[in-house]
Amino acid sequence: MIVDVWSQLARSGTEKIAAAAAPNHDRSIFRPRAAPSYGGLGEVFIPLESERLVNALTAGSSLVVRTYYVEQRDLDMLRVQASASEERGASASRVEAACAYLWKVLAGVVGSSDDRCRMGWWVNGRPCLAKKEAAMRSYVGNVTSFAVAEASVDAIKRRPLPEVASMVRQSIRATATSEHFQELVDWVEERKGKGPGKYVETATVGLGSPVLSVTSMVSFGLDTDFGFGQAAIAMPTWVDSGRLCCGFVMIMASPGTGGHGGGSWIFTMSIWPRLAAALDSDAHRIFKPLTAEYLGLAQYSRF
Repeated sequence: MIVDVWSQLARSGTEKIAAAAAPNHDRSIFRPRAAPSYGGLGEVFIPLESERLVNALTAGSSLVVRTYYVEQRDLDMLRVQASASEERGASASRVEAACAYLWKVLAGVVGSSDDRCRMGWWVNGRPCLAKKEAAMRSYVGNVTSFAVAEASVDAIKRRPLPEVASMVRQSIRATATSEHFQELVDWVEERKGKGPGKYVETATVGLGSPVLSVTSMVSFGLDTDFGFGQAAIAMPTWVDSGRLCCGFVMIMASPGTGGHGGGSWIFTMSIWPRLAAALDSDAHRIFKPLTAEYLGLAQYSRF
């Protein structure tokens, strides 16, 4: 939203933001209930404390950074392959299809080194808060929670793509509810000013079975035209995960390809070397390394 407003100001030459586009910083729209209730959220998040994390050398040497692009035709192909027959009424989204594919690749990499593996997703709570729709439209800040699903390596490898995509969908939908986000508000309120102050998703610590966590930004169509055309690439700043030791994937739609999930997508990953090698050597060539040539910037590259 900030990028959109910034680009509009740059193109218009004005210094004022339209009232409808003015950012909303009002945190009071999230009100805890008089009698807090938050179920099993205590298992989803844990205090961010040194003794709960892997050591710095292990975390620092475990992951590599890769950036890939996936073309629209490959995303559409994955979606078709991940969708069950029409009579069953189950059609996978492109995010669900891509996550199902990644989960199967992860299971293949884990192999016999662990019995189980996990996928996690940061879930956007804005669509779940229908009563606050107007405020959410211009609200500045994260409105997210975390969903995680675990299965045996053998099951993920053996099950067809539609079944794995269904597992992805069910896990995300179980978290993407207004009740869940109200519970999250209650949970946060009870911890304000108490304890360690910072919490982290339990699955991202790096203990237990391997987990690949995904955040998708493709529903946020970025307007990156500041008066001289769309940017070749636009990604949120990559924040060092410190001593967290799980795989991370961030998905963005390529600027100028329709936005809101249209066109090709860009995947920035912090993943294990073995997973990167599996994606690089995949016979289907779904995930292709992002290059200056692909972005149309080869003439500006310096080597």
